[in-house]
Amino acid sequence: MAIKGVKKFPIGGIHLPEKKGLTSDQPIKIMPDPVEVAIPLSQHIGAPAEPVVKAGDKVKKGECIAELQGKISARVHSSINGTVKGIVERKMPGEGSYQCILIEKDKEEVELEKEEIDRKLLPEVETIRKRVEAAGIIGMGGAGFPTHVKLSPPPEMEIDTVIINGAECEPFLTVDHRLLLEEYEDLFRGLELIKKAVGAENGIIAIELNKKDAIEKLQQKAADWPGIEVQALDTRYPHGAEKHLIKAVLDREVPKGELPMAVNVVVNNVQTAVKIARAVDFEEAVIDRVLTVSGEALKTPSNLRVPIGTSVQDVVEFCGGPKDKEDYQIIVGGPMTGINIDDWTIPVTKGTSGVVLITAEEYADSETRPCIRCGRCGEVCPMYLAPNRITAFINNDLLERSLEVGLMDCIECGACAYICPSKRPLVRWLKRGKAEHRANQK
Repeated sequence: MAIKGVKKFPIGGIHLPEKKGLTSDQPIKIMPDPVEVAIPLSQHIGAPAEPVVKAGDKVKKGECIAELQGKISARVHSSINGTVKGIVERKMPGEGSYQCILIEKDKEEVELEKEEIDRKLLPEVETIRKRVEAAGIIGMGGAGFPTHVKLSPPPEMEIDTVIINGAECEPFLTVDHRLLLEEYEDLFRGLELIKKAVGAENGIIAIELNKKDAIEKLQQKAADWPGIEVQALDTRYPHGAEKHLIKAVLDREVPKGELPMAVNVVVNNVQTAVKIARAVDFEEAVIDRVLTVSGEALKTPSNLRVPIGTSVQDVVEFCGGPKDKEDYQIIVGGPMTGINIDDWTIPVTKGTSGVVLITAEEYADSETRPCIRCGRCGEVCPMYLAPNRITAFINNDLLERSLEVGLMDCIECGACAYICPSKRPLVRWLKRGKAEHRANQK
C-alpha cells in the first residue's frame, strides 16, 4: 500500500546508504547486568549531578545516586544492584574524561515491582513534570537536554504542537524503528503526557519511509488516540535534526539561535517519550537504554537494552566481538555524527544511540588531501553554509572569520564530510572550531 502525503525539508541534505537491514528485523534483546558499571555524573547539557553515595554504600537498581544541581541538570540512578566502589575518571567520546560512580554488581538479583494503574487518566501537569525530573530523563536522541525543563516552557511560549522525532536517518541505527514497533503503547502514552505538560493540542509522530511497517502500524493505532497523527517523511538525511524536522512537518522556520519553542513546537525523541510514560505511570528512573550495536565488522549486529554505565567493551563482546581483530574502527553513535574511539572502557550513557563497528576502509578520511573546490559540501549542507570555507578559516587560525561565515550555525550532521570527494574530515574540524570558540568564551 502506497503511503500518501510524504513530506521533506526543501533544500540540501543527502540520500545515504542505509545499512539498516543488519538490525531492522532484530527484536530488542535485554543485555544482562555487567560485573560493574561506571555511571557518568554528566550525561546531559548543564551542570553535572552531585553524588549522594560514597564508597562502600550498597545501592539498589533505580536508586538515586546523584542529585541534580540547579535547574539545568539531571538526576542519576544506579542501573544495577551493587556496592559503590568510589568515584573514577572515564574517558568520554571526544570530550575528555568525566567523573563516574563505579558500582560493582551484587550476586543476588532483585526483581522490581510495578504498580498497576489506570493509564487512561492524565495526571496534573506538575505531577508529570516532577516525575520526569525525578526519573532523570534527558533527550535520548543525543542532545541530552533535561526533559523536565523542556516540559516547562515560559508562559509567553504558547506551544501548539508536539513532534515525536522518529526519523532516525543515520545509517545502521534502528533503535527508534524497533521501539516504534515494540513499545508503541508507551510511545502514544508518552506523547499524550507531553502534550498535557506543555499545553499542546496537536501531537505528530514523524517517521521516515524506510520504516514503512512502523508507519502503517502506528497510523492504525493512532485512531485510538485523538489529537495524534503519524506523518511520513522522505528518506533524506538529516531529517532527524530538529529544525529540519519542523520545517518538513509544519513548514515553520526556526530562527537562527532560537529553539523550537520560538515557533510554538516541542520536539522529543522516541525513546524519551517512552521513558516519560514509564516515569509518570510507574515512577521508573532511567537506568537503561536501547541502542543499536551494528556494522559490517561486527559478528552479531543487535538491538540491545543496556544498563547505563556498561562499558563499550562489554556491549561489543555480548554481540560476539569484531569479525577481524584489527581491520575495524569503532564509533559511538551513528557513523555520521558519532565519535571514533580507541578506549573500550567508555561507558554507555543515556544519550548513546549506537555502537558501530565498520571496516577501516569504510571509515577512511584524510587530513592532508586538498579541497578541490567542487562545492558539493555547500550543495548538501542543510543549513545553507559553505563548510569548505569555514574549515579553511579554522585550519588557518582565523576563528573569528569562521564565526562570521556561520560556524556556530553548523548542526554537525556530517553530510559535507560524507559527500567530500577528497574525504576530508570536515566535521572533525568544525567540532574543533566550536570547542576553541567555547574555550575562548570562558
